[in-house]
Amino acid sequence: MIRIVTDSTTDIPQSIVDKYGIIVLPLYVIIEGREYLDRVEISTDEVYGYMRQNVVPKTAQVNCADTEARLRQSLEAGEDLIYIGFSARMSGTFDLVAGVMARLQEEFPASRLTAIDSRGGSLATGLITMRAAEAAYNDADHDSLAARIRDMVANIEHVFVITDLDWMIRGGRISKTLGYTASILGIKPVLDVDDGEMEVICKVRGIKRAMEKVADIVAERAGGYADQTIGITHADDIGAAEKMKALIKARLPRCSFLTEEIGAVLGVHIGIGGVGVFFLRKDC
Repeated sequence: MIRIVTDSTTDIPQSIVDKYGIIVLPLYVIIEGREYLDRVEISTDEVYGYMRQNVVPKTAQVNCADTEARLRQSLEAGEDLIYIGFSARMSGTFDLVAGVMARLQEEFPASRLTAIDSRGGSLATGLITMRAAEAAYNDADHDSLAARIRDMVANIEHVFVITDLDWMIRGGRISKTLGYTASILGIKPVLDVDDGEMEVICKVRGIKRAMEKVADIVAERAGGYADQTIGITHADDIGAAEKMKALIKARLPRCSFLTEEIGAVLGVHIGIGGVGVFFLRKDC
C-alpha cells in the first residue's frame, strides 16, 4: 500500500485527509515567542484573529524527530511512502522531510520512499495530493503514480491577487516605498508561481479589475481543460472568494470548485484578504 504524505501548507479539507488517510506533517506558527503546531495546536482562524490585532506571527518548518517517528510508523506497518511537499524554494521543509526519508530508506531497504517537490503550495499542492491519494487508495502502482504526480506538478497553475500589501511590506517581500506608492494608487499585484517561486505578473488598479484579470488568466490557461475542479483559497475573506468563483464560473461554466481558507503558514506571509486560484492546464 502507498501512503501519501504532505504538509500543513496544502489546505486540503480534513474530510479528504480522513477519507484517504493522508499523513499531514504540521509546520509551526510562532506567535509572541510561543510555538504552535499548525492546525493541531492552533487553528487558522485563531492565527488570523491575532493578525487582526496587529500581531505579526512567524513560521517554522516541520519537526525532524516527529516527522521521522510518524513516517517510521507507516514503514513498520509495511506501507510505501510518497511525499508531496511545499516548494523547496519557499521553505526548508521539503529538504528536511526528503532527508528524513533518505535515512529511513537505508533502514527499510525493501520499502519504496519517494519525495516530490510540488514547486508550489496551498491548494495547488493540495489538488495534486488529493488526486494522488485517491489513486493510491485504488492501488495505483508506485512508479506510475510518482510519474503522474510529476506530470501534475509540471502542469499546475497558481494565480492570486493580494488585496492588502501591508503584510508583504512587514515580511520584507516588497519595499515600504513600493508598497506605500501602490497603496496610494490602489494598485493590486497579480502573482503566479514560476518554478517554485512567487512572481508578480502584472499590476492592476483596483481590486475589482484585479480579480477580473485573475479570472481572465484562469480562463486562458485552463481553457483546454474546462471541466476540472478549480481550487480557490482566501485569507479570511470568504466574500472575495465567492466573487472570484462567480467571475471564473462565468468564463468556465463547466468547472466545479473547492473553496478553502488559506492556511496560517501562507496567510502569515500573504496577509488578510488575499485570494488564490489553482488549476491544471490539462488533465493529468
